[in-house]
Amino acid sequence: MAFASAAGTHCTAELNVTPLVDVLLVLLVIFMVSAPVLTRPVDIQLPQPSPRSVDPERPRSAQLTISADGSYRLDDRPLADSELWAKLAEAVAADARMTLSVRANSDASYQRMVEAVATAHEIGIANVAMQP
Repeated sequence: MAFASAAGTHCTAELNVTPLVDVLLVLLVIFMVSAPVLTRPVDIQLPQPSPRSVDPERPRSAQLTISADGSYRLDDRPLADSELWAKLAEAVAADARMTLSVRANSDASYQRMVEAVATAHEIGIANVAMQP
């Protein structure tokens, strides 16, 4: 059994460019239609930043350290409890935005730290930061 093709039949491979041209024409039309939309200016009103009053002064800050024996140090000066709270009350009266950084020794009593933060809140210090 022999497979033979007809002598007159000849197959050639040719690239069909008609679908490619159709796609390119569609893309050309899309870009021609969308180009004027992209280049047209758009009138919008952007919100303007409001001038806010900038206070050049930084708020007063103090650092309270609680040592292992439970004593307080305000800005590295040892103080008794009554002196400490009196000084902090004076500082708050001078600057209501005052910040207090509380740092406790790793061996310090947790109760002393809680008392310090609670008393600072009672005398009017709103910004208390705990430091490790």
